[in-house]
Amino acid sequence: MSPDSNNKAPYYGRILNGDFSPELKARLKKTIPAFYIFDQAGSPAIPYISAWQGNKKNIWYEFVSRKFLTLLDCGPTNIADILRSAIVDRRIYKSSVVDPLEATEITSRKELEAHRGLLREKSEKKGLLEAVYKLKLSPGKTIWLKDQAMILTYPEDDTSISFGCLTVVTTEMEVEEERQRLISEKSRLENQLQKIHYFEAIGNLAEGIAHDLNQKILGIEKNIAATIESLGSDYHGDTAAFQDYQQLKTAEEQIKDIKHISSQLLLFAGKGVYNYYETDLNEITAYTLREFQLTMPAVELTIQCQDNLWNVNSDRAMIGRALLNICRHAAQLVPDTRELEIESKNITLSPQFVEPYRRDPGDYVLVRITNRTAVLDENDVGQYLEPFNTPDKGLGMASAFGIVKKHSGIMTVSNDDEKGSVFSVYLPAINS
Repeated sequence: MSPDSNNKAPYYGRILNGDFSPELKARLKKTIPAFYIFDQAGSPAIPYISAWQGNKKNIWYEFVSRKFLTLLDCGPTNIADILRSAIVDRRIYKSSVVDPLEATEITSRKELEAHRGLLREKSEKKGLLEAVYKLKLSPGKTIWLKDQAMILTYPEDDTSISFGCLTVVTTEMEVEEERQRLISEKSRLENQLQKIHYFEAIGNLAEGIAHDLNQKILGIEKNIAATIESLGSDYHGDTAAFQDYQQLKTAEEQIKDIKHISSQLLLFAGKGVYNYYETDLNEITAYTLREFQLTMPAVELTIQCQDNLWNVNSDRAMIGRALLNICRHAAQLVPDTRELEIESKNITLSPQFVEPYRRDPGDYVLVRITNRTAVLDENDVGQYLEPFNTPDKGLGMASAFGIVKKHSGIMTVSNDDEKGSVFSVYLPAINS
């Protein structure tokens, strides 16, 4: 039917043919011809009139621009369904805020569906809507539409009408999306660089503490040795002297523990003694995992090691110690961990990936340890490589970080709801 006998605009809506108030019908009879003429004039804008009732799920269209139908490649009766299924997200920009990342309210299609009633109520109260919709029309075609609409509500009909105009803003939004991606990437790189400076500062502090500690230990060891020597060899018959001897030997053992802590601090600072050889990381990993299973036999290991792994230049003992520490800590993330996944493979790292770590792009060998049952808190991820910040409050992960760093490698801790907690070690390949 036509909304007006003097107008040739096709009509596919419900209101003019339904049981609605004269006021609402009169408004549409007046508006539809104007929208039709505007559409026929060849403007790039896409006029439309949509309607919905209360909190009912679906909207329908009282007027559909021919450009709108062409754009979505559909007919007027199913355009609402096609549009709804094509929406990726809706973006509302708050122009009063300077930062575009903070100024954007992004609502996914899932959220739009879940909160449809509340979102419509907000639009009805405001009477205006200005938003940008991202639509995925096919696997290779994504477009952006800017929607500017005036919304009128007719309580007698329990109906709201949106008189709107769409504009294709795909080029502008692709530029904006790339700009926001670059801003996010810049922020990520700055945070990563800040962490590196932070670890370097901690490393320098750890080195200083370890050297001071070693000086004190040396003095204590000399005093203990001198005191034991002063007791002579005939202390067994003297109860007091024998007790003194026993306490001194206990102190010697405790000194060994302190020296171990000092050596761990030096490893974290990258100041240990290293002997580098061309190495197959699969061999080191296999040996390390056998040692791991001797100490934690209840943890099952799923191992996927790539054949023909590139060699690396490494200190076998040091890298073995680093991998063992990582495996132990990965297993201790949650009580009763039953399985770890270990993977090795060749990988080529891009300049963008290595830039925050001050490493060269190119070929690396990756060893990845994953605990799928453990998901770290986001705050823990950022602090996990710091001394005394692991579950046992020790230096194992920090020393592993120092060892990997000394090998010109990269060590990361990441978190994923599906993958769990992932510990990755990247070492430069020497014969890829």
